[in-house]
Amino acid sequence: MTDRDVVERVAKLFGRAMVRLRRRRPHHKLPYATTIKGTPAVRLMSAVRPFLGKTRQRQIDRAMASWQPRRGPVRSPIAMALSNLWTAQGAAQEACDRAWLAGLLEGEGSFITHREGRLSYPVIKVEMCELEVMERVADLLETRLRVEPSRAEGWRPTYVARIAGHRAADWMGAVRADMGLRRTAAIDAAIAGYHPIRLTDIPPICVVPGCGRPHRSRGLCHAHYMSWSRDVARGRSPRITPLR
Repeated sequence: MTDRDVVERVAKLFGRAMVRLRRRRPHHKLPYATTIKGTPAVRLMSAVRPFLGKTRQRQIDRAMASWQPRRGPVRSPIAMALSNLWTAQGAAQEACDRAWLAGLLEGEGSFITHREGRLSYPVIKVEMCELEVMERVADLLETRLRVEPSRAEGWRPTYVARIAGHRAADWMGAVRADMGLRRTAAIDAAIAGYHPIRLTDIPPICVVPGCGRPHRSRGLCHAHYMSWSRDVARGRSPRITPLR
């Protein structure tokens, strides 16, 4: 990948060197890589397999099935490691999900600021072509996926997950400690100008001019709240401004 700080961190965890690769095109960014092979790779694959999607699990199974260790069977130490891992998996599933999402956001996410007049809101956005991965992202972030058509013939469609406001701020705070320096700085910048407004006196009816329906949330009736929520979920500029 082209994010040097991310690859450097992975290389440090692997205990391996990072190397620079050639650009595919003159205008492309410089890519970096790190690699582990043999027994260390098998142990890592075995450790992370229970927490990955089906596509990655199949890739791991194929890689391990074709591997022939030079010294003795590999099953015993890996089986012991997997046994311990699966025992702890149930109790630590939430922590594992957060760690998985933090790793994905480190490499593929964006921590940005959306400005609306004098107000600004933190935004987390992820764009990828892997539907299975993006479905898991959307599930963890509790949002919907938006599909963008392929940009060229033969390309796959892009899936986009996006959250904003207090939910984005909460997630930024949850994953900040797991980020590198660049992502940490992006999170701090996104949150710096965020000053959420909380309702102290809940209005009895919707605040949209001309609407007299009962208040549901954020100063809006059910219909106007759902309209605002759909705009936010789809990444569009909201046509209605709530009170908070």
